[in-house]
Amino acid sequence: MKLKIRLLWSLEVIGTLLLLSGIALGISGAEVLTIPFPRLDLVPIAFAFCGVLLFVVAGAEIWYEKTKTKEQQIEEKDERLILIQQKAKARAFDLLAIVLPFILLALAMFGYMNKVSMFLLTGLYILCMGYYKFQLYKIKEEN
Repeated sequence: MKLKIRLLWSLEVIGTLLLLSGIALGISGAEVLTIPFPRLDLVPIAFAFCGVLLFVVAGAEIWYEKTKTKEQQIEEKDERLILIQQKAKARAFDLLAIVLPFILLALAMFGYMNKVSMFLLTGLYILCMGYYKFQLYKIKEEN
């Protein structure tokens, strides 16, 4: 548990640094990075958004871990609840596996997707599906 909280604190620090970087880039301008971003006006917003997201998620998890009772700790190790969580994750993965290709297609058709983004996200999708098949094969071999 202490390792998990330490990791969460490091995520909060990274989130804070990203937020401060976004604010600094917003004040000074993203041109100081000398990286040719297509939309320099969105760079500070993206940095700040990622920072706030990391900070809030890590902070909420730290708060949950610190205020957890003994009963909640025992309940988290219950195999039935673990099975329910795994089922929920599997359903969410199934939904994502179905919806993501349609979203990529729609973005490409309406002109909101460039070639690099399309190939990157498609490659990531194929990698995830391949890893799913590998894990499925590995688990079937064990049983």
